[in-house]
Amino acid sequence: MKVTCDYCGSNIDDTLDKCPNCGAVNKHMMRSGNQVPKTIEELQQFIKEKDIPADKMRFFIGIDYKEPKAFGIFKNETSGIVTVYKNKASGERAIRYEGDDEAYAVNEIYQKMKAELLERKQADLNRSKGNTNSAPGKSTKSSPFGILVLAMVFIFMVVMLIFASVDSKRPNRGYYTYGDDRYYYDSDVWYIASATGWDRTTAPEDLAEDYADYYECRDYSSLDGDYAGDVEEFPTEAYNNDDDDDSWGDSNWDDDDWDYDYGGWDAGDSNWDSDW
Repeated sequence: MKVTCDYCGSNIDDTLDKCPNCGAVNKHMMRSGNQVPKTIEELQQFIKEKDIPADKMRFFIGIDYKEPKAFGIFKNETSGIVTVYKNKASGERAIRYEGDDEAYAVNEIYQKMKAELLERKQADLNRSKGNTNSAPGKSTKSSPFGILVLAMVFIFMVVMLIFASVDSKRPNRGYYTYGDDRYYYDSDVWYIASATGWDRTTAPEDLAEDYADYYECRDYSSLDGDYAGDVEEFPTEAYNNDDDDDSWGDSNWDDDDWDYDYGGWDAGDSNWDSDW
C-alpha cells in the first residue's frame, strides 16, 4: 500500500520506516505484529486486556521509573518528547529512543516486551526437550541401559568434534555488512535486514566465500552505532524453533501468543548489562 510522505509529498510504501526521497520518518509505517499499539495509552490498554504482568516483567509504561533493572517509556506532556529507556543493573540509564514519534517509540518497547517473552518461551522449550531425569528413587548407575546411553553420548561427542574440524569453513554466527546491506548468519541460513525485520536470503557469492572479510560481531550490543542504527536486533529465539508447532517470528506472531504462565517469571533472567 502507498502512503504520502508528510514532508516531501512523495508516494512511498507503507512498510518503509523512512522516506527514500527525503529521509524523513514515515509516520504511516505499517509496523510488524497484529494490532500493535501506537500510543502509550493504547499500550497500557493492550497490557490490561492481555493480562500481561508488566511490573513483574520490569516494564514501566508511561512511567519515568528511576530504579535499576527496568525497561520503560514515558512522554513529556509539555514538550511532546517520548523517551524509551532501559535502566541497567548498575542504575545507569541507556536511551533507546527519544523524539516526537510516539508510534515508533511504542513499537520499540512493544517489540522488547515480545523479545523478552520469546526468550522465556525458548528457554522453556529447551528445558522440556532436555528433561531426561530418571524416576525418583531409581538409579541408572549400574544399569546396562545407562552404560549404553553414556557410550552413545561419548560416540556422539567424538563425531561432533570430527565434524567440527572438517567443517571449519563455516561462517560465525552474527552480523555482517556487504555493500549497503546488513546480513545475519545462523544455523546454515543467511538473513538480510529489511524494512519489516529479517528475511531469509541467499548470500552473494563474495559474502558466502569470503565471509570473514564482512563480519562485524556476534552480539548486537557490540555493534557500532551506525550499524545498530540501521537494523533491529536479530530475534534468534524467533527463528530457532522451526521444529515446534508454535512459530513466534514477527510474520507469524498472533495476539494469542501473549498467553503465558507468567507465575515463574524471573526478571533476573534479563540481560541488564547491555544497552538494550
